[in-house]
Amino acid sequence: MKKKGFALSNQSGFTLLESIFSILIITVIMSLLPLMYHWFSAVDRSLSPEENFEWNIFLIQLRDELSVADSFRSGSHERIYLLKNRVSIKYERYSLNIRRQVEDKGHEVVLQNVRRFEVREEDPMLTIYVEFLNGTKEEARFLMPPREEGLHDQ
Repeated sequence: MKKKGFALSNQSGFTLLESIFSILIITVIMSLLPLMYHWFSAVDRSLSPEENFEWNIFLIQLRDELSVADSFRSGSHERIYLLKNRVSIKYERYSLNIRRQVEDKGHEVVLQNVRRFEVREEDPMLTIYVEFLNGTKEEARFLMPPREEGLHDQ
C-alpha cells in the first residue's frame, strides 16, 4: 500500500506572509517616487540658474538706481523713467528684451527673452511683472522714491 503525503508540504513557493511583505516593500517604494521626483527637479533647477541670474542682476541694478534717483515715474505700463543728477534713465520693453537708455541714447539690454513686461504704481510701491518666453513668471516690488513734477513721457 502506498503512503499518501500532503502535496503542499513538499512544494516551495510564496507564502501569504512573504506576499504581504513584498507588497509592503513595493508600496513603500512607490510612495517615495513622487518625493524623489520633486527632489531631483529641485536639484535640476539649482544646477541651471541662468534664468534667475539675469533676473536678479536686473533687480539689483534697478533697486540701486531707484535708491539714488532724484525722481521716478512709470510711463505707460511698459516703461520706467528715472531722473538721477539731471540725467534721464529709461527702462522699457524693446522687442523681446528690456533695455536701459540714458538720455535716450544707447541701447543696453538688461533682460532677455521677455514675453510680457508690466509696470504698476501701487502707492507707495512700484510693482514689476515679467513673464519670460519659457513661461516663468516673476514679480518684484520696490519702495518708490519721492516724485518730482516735470519728468514727462518721452
